[in-house]
Amino acid sequence: MTYGQFIKFRNLVISVFAAILFLSACNKDLSLNANGLSEGTLKDTVTGACLPVTVHGIFKVDSILTNDNYVDVQVNIVIAGSFNIESDTVNGYSFKKTGTVGTGLNTIRLYARGKPMTTGVNTFTIRYGLTSCNFNITVFNAGSGSALYTLGGAPGNCSLSAINGNYLVAQAMTAANRVEMTVYVTAIGTYSITGNVINGISFSASGVFINPGLQNIFLSATGTPVANGLFNYPVSNAATNCNFPITFTTSSTNATFALSGSPGSCTAAIVNGTYTAGTVLTVLNTAVINVNVTSPGIYNITTTSVNGISFAASGTFNITGLHQVVLAGTGTPISAGVFNFPVSGNGNTCGISVACN
Repeated sequence: MTYGQFIKFRNLVISVFAAILFLSACNKDLSLNANGLSEGTLKDTVTGACLPVTVHGIFKVDSILTNDNYVDVQVNIVIAGSFNIESDTVNGYSFKKTGTVGTGLNTIRLYARGKPMTTGVNTFTIRYGLTSCNFNITVFNAGSGSALYTLGGAPGNCSLSAINGNYLVAQAMTAANRVEMTVYVTAIGTYSITGNVINGISFSASGVFINPGLQNIFLSATGTPVANGLFNYPVSNAATNCNFPITFTTSSTNATFALSGSPGSCTAAIVNGTYTAGTVLTVLNTAVINVNVTSPGIYNITTTSVNGISFAASGTFNITGLHQVVLAGTGTPISAGVFNFPVSGNGNTCGISVACN
């Protein structure tokens, strides 16, 4: 090899090595921020309201807020890392949470701090990255009376709409672990529903009923499971009580189930809410389907995106038998008409129809 050939070969090697380093750096930048911060967006409605938001606890004048006072919001994370989400301070109190988060849709629990000064409805704005959304908190008089209400299903099995989250042994419960159940309110006011600690876990809910009638509430799980198996959880509001089962596993096991009506139309499916072209869907836009569970475990049921919208639900089936699953609608309808949505889960499919104005 001549000296000139050697120089050309050396320059070629240096160029290839530099290109490899450049591509590696680019790939790294795409998967992780150099500062370790997460990136994503808050879920909200077209009006800017946080979607969805769950308020827990009773907010009263001159009462110092504790960890029982919090709100759950959802964030779509595209780059994992640390986060800091906080609200403005209104009427003497605020909400905040810091931590780390992975990619995908995450439920973040923001804890309240401070002490409300006056009664009324307070509107809070939270920010994450370049996005923001708002939610309302109602502050009541210190002497506000207790609501009169009945737990759905009392005194037997609680009337449940959904059991959300995974229940794994030795894995601490998060904001995703909650049970949705119905109650019937005859007189508005504050409420508190509690349960005993069983297998290291307890469920509770508190807040204020501002409207009478049939409605849904969420019982939040706290603690860390210590053993696998099925455990029964009784809950009470002092006047009435009911119970529900939770199955704990040592690993994330997929449920085995069949969509009722598969492979044809979903049996007795109910589509809730109004669907209007150009109007974003809200929490009222849902589709209720029926499934037959033969083996408990986690589930994921989705539709394809049709006319700009789709439906989905995920969680845990804790017992076998027939279940109703509420699929949440997301997106904005593009045009008017009747559209068919294939619903898929556990390898089988059934169909629902949605009429858009």
